[in-house]
Amino acid sequence: MHSFVGSDLNDIYLDTLISCQSLCSQLSTSRAGAVYDFGPACFEFTNPVDQILTLRNRCFNPYFAIVEAAWVLSGKNSLAPLKTMIANYSQYSDDGKTLNGAYGFRMKRYFGQDQLSQSIDLLKTTPSSRRAVLTLYAPDDLNRKNSLDIPCNTTIYLKIRDNKLDITVLNRSNDLFMGIPYNIFVFNCVQKYIANHLGLDVGVQRHFTDSLHLYQSDIEKVENIIQTNHQHEILSWKEHPSPTHLYKSILSEHEAISEPDLNNIQCPYTKKTFADYFTYKASRSSIDLIQSLPYDKFGLSVKLWIESLNQKAAYPC
Repeated sequence: MHSFVGSDLNDIYLDTLISCQSLCSQLSTSRAGAVYDFGPACFEFTNPVDQILTLRNRCFNPYFAIVEAAWVLSGKNSLAPLKTMIANYSQYSDDGKTLNGAYGFRMKRYFGQDQLSQSIDLLKTTPSSRRAVLTLYAPDDLNRKNSLDIPCNTTIYLKIRDNKLDITVLNRSNDLFMGIPYNIFVFNCVQKYIANHLGLDVGVQRHFTDSLHLYQSDIEKVENIIQTNHQHEILSWKEHPSPTHLYKSILSEHEAISEPDLNNIQCPYTKKTFADYFTYKASRSSIDLIQSLPYDKFGLSVKLWIESLNQKAAYPC
């Protein structure tokens, strides 16, 4: 099993790309095209306070990541909110209206019970419990052979250790390039949400995948990322403050952010964030957006995303 350990996503993601690039020797076939399958892997983040990716030329869209995290916490499966952020997201929908594998819907509604609330209640009454398990994969998923959206993340374990909340996510299949940066951010927000309700700080964030893989079509993009990023620069970016107001807003007003609905977003930071985004989306003038960005890790991530777009990165952001 491959093991990648560091303080946070930015601490190890570049090293992970470099390590896996060296393993790209034998191609396999898959439903989505030729792929390099690296087998089982584990990611462990010992200080997952800021899991917003900051890498040059990755074209990580932090606005979409925020809406997706809020959408998951809201327990929705509707396509519209995600399609508002990324127009071609409908390619993952079976009916053009919903997403079959929506994690929030699976946690809160799919099985006829709210697993998220139940896990919080369990850990409140029994902090030492090892039974806080959230199920995302259903037996009937085995019969949905033609579905465009079967859950990749299948199970979540929650444990209180050293008076902090640890989260472990089990994953049947994980795309190193496309999936990991967004998965890590979203499930870190789930971890923060539960920890907040328990009055705890976040502990360790772990992800186990049975199939870490990279599609052949993404190899050139990965090579570009490796060539244009350096660990000393990534470490220097740690000096940027954490966007604490944004995180608090995601946890407390995820319903409004998941739409996103500017009229109902109360946090001034978050309201301005999306007002600026929609202005940019309408005008495609990145100069005003960049000038208005806060000096924190979110602002840095947006700046790097815009730079990627301006350099015409191949990844559809």
